[in-house]
Amino acid sequence: MAEATSHVRQFLSAGLSLLRGVTGDDAYDKYLAHIRRTQPDQPAMSAEDFFRAQLERKWNCVNGCC
Repeated sequence: MAEATSHVRQFLSAGLSLLRGVTGDDAYDKYLAHIRRTQPDQPAMSAEDFFRAQLERKWNCVNGCC
């Protein structure tokens, strides 16, 4: 019984991870990992600042090319 529960939890965890990747919900987590790996001495943006910057980058270009 415990083994079956473990398999179900692994399956659900993998599904949730996949869903977060597809929807972009894990973008901030990926950003933090990147900053810690490439610029450990630099402070990371807050989640709010990160998502605001993402929206500005997406919508500030007039024709959507940038």
